[in-house]
Formats: sequence, structure tokens, C-alpha cells
Amino acid sequence: MAAPISTLSSAHLSSLSSDNHHLKSPIMLSHVLSDVLMEEKYAEKYEKMKEVRCLISEPMEPLERLELIDAVQRLGLRYQFEIEIKNAIQDVVNQTNDQDASFHHDLHSAALRFRILRQTGYHVPQEIFDIFKDKNGHFKADLCEDVKGMLSLYEASFLGLEDENTMDDAKVFATKHLKDLHEAKLNSLMARKVNRALDMPLHWRLNRVEARWFIDTYREERNKNPLLLEFAKLDFNMVQSIHQKELSKLAGWDVNEIDKLPDNTIKTCLLGLFNTTNEIGYRILREKGFNIIPYLSKMWANLCKAYCKEARWFHSGYKPTLKEYIDNAVVSISAPLGLFTAYFSTTENISKEALDYICNLPSIMHCSAMILRLTNDLGTSSDELARGDNVKSLQCYMNDTGASEEVACAYINGLVHLTWKKLNKDMFRDYPFEEPFISACPNLGRTAQCFYQYGDGHGVPQYRTKDHIISLLVEPVPLD
Repeated sequence: MAAPISTLSSAHLSSLSSDNHHLKSPIMLSHVLSDVLMEEKYAEKYEKMKEVRCLISEPMEPLERLELIDAVQRLGLRYQFEIEIKNAIQDVVNQTNDQDASFHHDLHSAALRFRILRQTGYHVPQEIFDIFKDKNGHFKADLCEDVKGMLSLYEASFLGLEDENTMDDAKVFATKHLKDLHEAKLNSLMARKVNRALDMPLHWRLNRVEARWFIDTYREERNKNPLLLEFAKLDFNMVQSIHQKELSKLAGWDVNEIDKLPDNTIKTCLLGLFNTTNEIGYRILREKGFNIIPYLSKMWANLCKAYCKEARWFHSGYKPTLKEYIDNAVVSISAPLGLFTAYFSTTENISKEALDYICNLPSIMHCSAMILRLTNDLGTSSDELARGDNVKSLQCYMNDTGASEEVACAYINGLVHLTWKKLNKDMFRDYPFEEPFISACPNLGRTAQCFYQYGDGHGVPQYRTKDHIISLLVEPVPLD
């Protein structure tokens, strides 16, 4: 829930951006200025490295193919090999089934196949894990000795859907036994993998952040492919150079200049919003032949109405119920507007059917907005209340039930888990829009998990969030 406009002072806004100097540092600017040289340096090598495409299509055993696909995706290269990956996964589906012997008794193989196929859109049944249960329906105790298998089961469990009890049990079982492991009994590489998974599951991680970490990790893998690793490094650095160009365009905006605005700030904002909306609409009409201005205007109007409702709550002292809060907050967090922008920016063939569907906030968008809102609340609630902001979901739940803050945090965290299950199910539905937009919805949730995992990573981008930003936008991957 954004704070009412009238309560946000210029001093407060300045405090939120006071630590952004590292994005305008000489190091940042030097990388931006040298990106042309870097592209020239890497271009020839980069083209040669595309021979890695052949790797995915080479004949190999299903498990070996799945492990290669997993490595390619975690290295951030999925967008480079979408067709090859799709064909390779279809080959795995054709070569195996849910009762295939090669995946029947090995936990790692079964869990990896389950995760890769589900995240690609194949509805693999949870019953494939029944073979790993005892006569009482519990996962066998001796599975905890298979650390690799337990780790794969843990990651797979986060692809579970609502009412999938086996996947819920798998998550609890794998989490408990992975936490009970003694690092001294693991090699350093496996210990790092386990610790990172327990910190946040792969399914919730932002791919770009994961790629930077996995490049260093994959380097230590015994069965790594040197060609694939080198390609991943080059690709990461070249994409980083593109992001640096984009960031340099934004560096001219400085919230510290807000005090220089005239008294008619609101009029200026409204005029700017009107002009921006029309400018975007004109560009889309020119490039894609569709007038989105009525839809874009409606999205902005909905956002402003949500802000006004929060302002009324704040100034009247009204305490909304958790349901009232969430119904409004999924809009005020601006996720619907952001995702709508992602739709017309990534879609070539815009349709009225898709626009009408999106404007009604379907479940896939609602879940994405919920994850953004609730993770934001968990990470920022205390700090924002201290600054005089509105109540958040935690306080609403506490007011509704009389629960303690600790209990409220646990409840809201449970809602995040439940919402991810709903979002997982939504990914299997048919939609009147193209794949890039479908992927944008869970990616917004992953962005939220990344920013708010350790507190207010947006308003106070210290520590790990700052480290993520530096590694993604400033520091290139060292080349051997």
C-alpha cells in the first residue's frame, strides 16, 4: 500500500534514494562509456560460442539431457535456446513416462524431471513420488541420506499446486532434513547449494540473479561443459552492457530536485501523465496498429482511485479488514499497470480480447500482485509505519484477530506460499495472449521476493540488495 500522497514529504522521498550514489559512480559510468568497446571485444567470440546450440540437440540419455537443460536455464541462457530446449524437453517426454524405470527409483531423477516438465507447462502428476513413500504414506526415512535427491525434491516441491498434499509433505520433509544436515559432512559445493536453496527456492528466484551466482557455481562442477560456461559469461556481460545503456538514460532523474518544483506540482504531474499516456499510445498505434489509450487510461484511473481510497483511510483513521486491504492493495501496488505495460511492450499482435481480459485482472495477474504486495509488507511494514505510513497486511490481520506480530508474519508468509501455488496452477491455463506476458507475471513475483527478502530492498537498498544491483549492473563476470 503506497503512502497517501499528502504524507510523503520531499525529505522522506530523498531519504529513500540517498543511497543510490553507487549507480552514478565513476565505476558505473566508466562501464557505460566503455560498453561499445566491450561489445566489439566480445562480438566475434560470442558468435563462435553459438555452436553450443548443438549440445542440447546431441543424442544423450534423458537424465543427462534434463541436467543440461537445467544448467542452461540456470546460467541465464534460456532465451538463447528456446526452440532447442522445447524440442529437447519434448524428446524427454517421448522417451519417458511417469512410470519409466529410469526415473522410478532415483529421487534426484524423478524430482528433476518433475520440476523441469512442470515449469515448462507439462502437468506431471504428484503421484510419481508415491514410490518413495513407506506403507504409512510418509516419505521413507532413508531418503535423507541422498542429499542430491533431497535437494531436488525440495526444489520440485515449490512447483506444487493447491491441494497437492504429496507436494506439501515433500516440502516439509525435504526442508527438515536439509536443515538437519551438518555442513561438515558435505563438500563445499553441495553445502553452498543446500544453503542457497534453503535461503530461497529456485522457483522463486529471479533468473538474472540466479545466473550470476550459478556461473560461479557451475565453474566448480565436475561435469561442467567448458564451452557452455564460457558462453554464459560472455552472454551475461553483453546483456549487462545493454542494461547499463538503459540505466544511463535514467540517471538524469533525481528525486532530490523535487524541492525545486512549483506549487502547481499536481497539475504538472497530471499533464505529464496525460502526455505520457498519449505518447505511449501513439507509439503503439504507429508500431502495432492498435489504440491502447482507453485501456491505459483506465489502468491509470484505477491506480489513482486505489491511492485515493488509501488516503481516505489514512486521514479518517479507518482500519480496513485484511480482505478490504488486499482487494485495494493489489491495485495500489501498481502491479496491474506494470503488467499491462509489459503486455503491449512484449506482444506483437495486440488484441481487444486480450486487453479486455487483462483489464479485468485475471488470477495470474492478481496472484503476481499479491506476492508483490505481501512480500513488500513483510519486508517494509515496520519501517514504513515508523515513517507515518498506512497500516499493512500484518496490522490488518492483527486488528482482525488480535494476533501478535509474530503470528501475523507467519500467517502472511503462509499466504505468500499459497499464492505461489495458485500462480503455479494459473501457468497451465490457456490465455488470449502470448508467452512473454505469461512469464512476466511470475517474474514480477520473483522480483518482489528478491527485493524484499531481507527488508526494504527498494526504499533502503542496503546490504544484499545493493550487492545484487552491483553484480547485475556494474561488475562484469571475469573471463578466464
